[in-house]
Amino acid sequence: MDGSPTPLLRSKRSGAMFSPSSWLPTEWTATDKKRTIVLIMCVLCGLGSGSNYVYSAYAPQLASQLSLSSTQINEIALLGNFGMYGTGPFWGKLTDARGPGLPLFLGGLSILTGYALVHSFYTLTIPLRPSSALPTDPVSLPAMLLLALSMCMVGAGSCGGITAALNTVAKSYPDKSRASASGIVLAGLGLSAFFFSTIGHLIFPGDAGGLLILLSIGTSLPMLLSSIFVRPVSPHSEEGYQPIAIEDQDEEGVIPNGPKRRSSELYISRTNSLELTRTRTHSPGPFPRERHHDHHHQQSNSSHSQSQSQSPNLDNAQHLDHDDVHPHAHFAIPEPSSSLSHKPSHKRSSSMGSLKPSAISYKPTELLFKLDFWLLGLTLATLCGVGLMYINNVGTVTLALARDGNLEYDKKLVSGWQAKQVAIISVWNCSGRVIGGLYSDYCKAKFHLARIWFLPVVAFSFLISQIVAFSTESVHHLWIVSTLLGVAYGALFNVVPMLVLEWFGMAHFSQNYGWICVAPVTGGNLFNLIFGRIYDSNAIGHISPSVPSPSNLTNLSVLAHFPRAGSDHHACLLGRKCYSTAFQLTILGSLFALGLSVWAGVRRERLSRSRALAQLERLQEVES
Repeated sequence: MDGSPTPLLRSKRSGAMFSPSSWLPTEWTATDKKRTIVLIMCVLCGLGSGSNYVYSAYAPQLASQLSLSSTQINEIALLGNFGMYGTGPFWGKLTDARGPGLPLFLGGLSILTGYALVHSFYTLTIPLRPSSALPTDPVSLPAMLLLALSMCMVGAGSCGGITAALNTVAKSYPDKSRASASGIVLAGLGLSAFFFSTIGHLIFPGDAGGLLILLSIGTSLPMLLSSIFVRPVSPHSEEGYQPIAIEDQDEEGVIPNGPKRRSSELYISRTNSLELTRTRTHSPGPFPRERHHDHHHQQSNSSHSQSQSQSPNLDNAQHLDHDDVHPHAHFAIPEPSSSLSHKPSHKRSSSMGSLKPSAISYKPTELLFKLDFWLLGLTLATLCGVGLMYINNVGTVTLALARDGNLEYDKKLVSGWQAKQVAIISVWNCSGRVIGGLYSDYCKAKFHLARIWFLPVVAFSFLISQIVAFSTESVHHLWIVSTLLGVAYGALFNVVPMLVLEWFGMAHFSQNYGWICVAPVTGGNLFNLIFGRIYDSNAIGHISPSVPSPSNLTNLSVLAHFPRAGSDHHACLLGRKCYSTAFQLTILGSLFALGLSVWAGVRRERLSRSRALAQLERLQEVES
């Protein structure tokens, strides 16, 4: 915080080690206290922003109360997902332009209104069908659109809350602790479903209406209060460097140097002209200050102008590949105490140093022409679609397994199992976000592992969870699927924001992350609709007599031809067979995302190493 070398990084000279708590201040200043209060408020905002994940806790009851099919209930969820992910660009632009106050206020108001409307539909205060209609009659289109719009308002408000909170934390913490602090905020979002589903089940057991009231108040209040107090607390210059101005740019994606520095800062100014941070390893070659001055034989009063004249030539090394001006920003940059003949201390030395996010600036329109943007977006769309399919339908999966072929079931017991699955997902979603942030910071600092390599790990975790989901036949074993999926989903939403920040810069971070988060709308819509169609095709009102049925379903074909008026028309009594085909498709989707993430990692690594070699050649030319 005070510009000294961060304890998060291992140094050959000091041997400093990373510890999860090492980014906490040892002496609390007034600024540290403000930053901590802001972090706590942002965590509460994150807690209120994750209520979309509670949907599966009340969706089956909502479907039963309103006589909706699985496809219809998933279509409502799609609008919630669209609000959560599709409005990201709007909230990002608003947050970058106006700060977090207005987005938090509008987000809280939107959530409050949305849940109030959903509750009105559940209690039939707003009818979904005419009073004279049967439960099997088609719903009123305007009413259905209003119900879907209500969920969209909830999702949009949630997006506004988490965007403002994440932006505030990203601007309040230095690079050495940014992922950890952001992970804590995102953990609040992941813990939201556990918090509200558990409290709702304790206070309103089996009552979805009471849960909706709790959600309307409990999620909106933190945002409305935070809109008054939460503002970014700017960190001190990172790792001994002066802040870099973000108002103007001289080259694509690179923000030029800030104000001129004193002669005592010549060495730092010169490395800043290269947009290089203090290396996190010991790369080949030194950049000794004494040797620099001896070689050029310049007087101290002319040294600064010389460093300025050298900057454009050295900056050109960052533009060797027009397709990707700053691939992950991993450069092997020499430390002042090294020597040119010194060998790398680590095999991954070609991908260690990194440009500060404040030194990179890509606008959202520029990302459309970046391959990295599309690789990251497509990977996120696929994995998020896989995750949302399970998260939005875990209540339906639980019901299908819990029925065990029986038309009648204990609603309170099944409701408890549904709340349990939602809580498990939420807890491990939260854990994945926290652990993912700490672990990625640790591995990046100690092993110099590029953060992109956490994405294939996350994709592989998704793959394992879907294989287990496909093979699970008992509701008592469903917790394993919920645990694996929760960890993977939480880790995904820790690594992606950090990649957006490192690859595309701080200046337009909220907008860029907002555009990346549009991707889950496509994946979520696709996989949710697939699940709904597959489930409905096996429901009582749609199944054909030729489909094999369990021995205790002797009257299934009769029910299929003469469906009863009521919600049982949409029930499925085939257990795992109700939805197993959907998980076969998510397994393929996870494999596809795994391939994309590995491709992205290899691509970034190759480009980073080529730039590292170019940088070293430039430095050697300067020294010779």
